[in-house]
Amino acid sequence: MQNQPAVIDLTQHNFNDVMQSAAQQPMVVTFFSPASPQSLEFTALLTRIAEQHNGAFLLLKVNCDTDMIVAQQFQVQSVPTTYLFKDGTPFDAFPGVLSEEELKVRLSALLPKEEELKFNLALDYLQAEDYHNALPLLKEAWELSDQKNSDIALLYAETYIAMKNADSAQQILNQIPLQDRDSRWQGLQAQIELMNNAANTPEIQQLQEDFKKSPRADIALKLALQLHQAGKNEEALKLLLSFLKHDLNVENGELKKEYLAILQALGTDPLANQYRRYIYSLLY
Repeated sequence: MQNQPAVIDLTQHNFNDVMQSAAQQPMVVTFFSPASPQSLEFTALLTRIAEQHNGAFLLLKVNCDTDMIVAQQFQVQSVPTTYLFKDGTPFDAFPGVLSEEELKVRLSALLPKEEELKFNLALDYLQAEDYHNALPLLKEAWELSDQKNSDIALLYAETYIAMKNADSAQQILNQIPLQDRDSRWQGLQAQIELMNNAANTPEIQQLQEDFKKSPRADIALKLALQLHQAGKNEEALKLLLSFLKHDLNVENGELKKEYLAILQALGTDPLANQYRRYIYSLLY
């Protein structure tokens, strides 16, 4: 609705067209009179809030002096009088003036929640396959929902899968309640299993066996590189960090270089922030 005006003058002439076209949109209908300064001020406040929210709801203004027929349809007895509509149905109405704070509380039932705004913005990024910018928005949206919105969680996990980060995706899927583990959850779980199977390459298996027999830094470096290429970033970072804790310049600084390269490749992934803090604590 952002391409439509946020505020419309509702009259007896456009009443049917406006009400039909905006039936599924959150609406506020307010009645005022130019003879009532109080109602004019309140209408101006509503107009400012509507414009600030850029189409999150449609404000319909009715001049009772020129459109008495519309006012009579709503049985308006005094100005200002305000109606709130959701899904084409009025669910709240109040006569008189409210303070800005009180008005925003009443309007909050119409406005999208902050997690919904972040979720929708993430969807825009995902359409452009911009996973790195979508990821922190999905993280914030999920946290704002107290990790209870499974639709957000599933998209969050999907984004990690698209970034070939099976471990982080699995952590999110594990936190989704049993009653919400539908066919979409099962499909994502199957994708993770395929990724894990594909990641278990002969090269990684051999290096893991070599490292088990001889846990040297040079083998750890080769293994970490293979793990990173397979999307096993946390496993790779953990392995490198176990050596860096004892010597930042081990293998002539090559382990630190690979560690930092993985962090850079992860971009805005929360995993990168976590492991960035670890290395900074060693550096400084």
